[in-house]
Amino acid sequence: MMVLEYSGVEAQERLFARAMTLLPPQGEILDLGCGLGHLISYLDEKQLPYANYHGIDVSSRMIDEASKRYSGRNEVSFERRDVLEDSLPPARYDTGYILSVLGYPIGDNPMRSMMAIIENAFSACRTGIVFSHLATGRKEGLKFTTLPEELAVRCERELGAKVEIDDNGEDFTYLIALRH
Repeated sequence: MMVLEYSGVEAQERLFARAMTLLPPQGEILDLGCGLGHLISYLDEKQLPYANYHGIDVSSRMIDEASKRYSGRNEVSFERRDVLEDSLPPARYDTGYILSVLGYPIGDNPMRSMMAIIENAFSACRTGIVFSHLATGRKEGLKFTTLPEELAVRCERELGAKVEIDDNGEDFTYLIALRH
């Protein structure tokens, strides 16, 4: 498996572990940009508690495949939705994760699109969210990057969030947790 922010299952699991350390899952989980739903397998393997998991992706193909993989599990649901066009209901979930999604430049103004996605997810989660993004100057060929400190300040200022950064200064991916 090769996707934008990790090169294989081990790297993906390290990213998931970092996210769960920043904001442990609880209650109703939102996985925005869920893809094939790999986060469910991670949560189950690590025996991390959650009541329900709801995965949202803009790709019908991803949602169809994820739904097949996890069919028969009443606590797991998937939905095809473009959150830039169709906002999430406020305070519907407890914790939210947007992992390996925001590095894709969206639209004419990628920063505005990214902030709209983050704001939408943050307002939909009662406890908070964790998202990953790509750090400027750490890997060639990345087109949409932001310094973690700049993005953290922006989230604090625009969303009124309590912000925590997970950035070792070496990986090209960093995480930011936003709490209410």
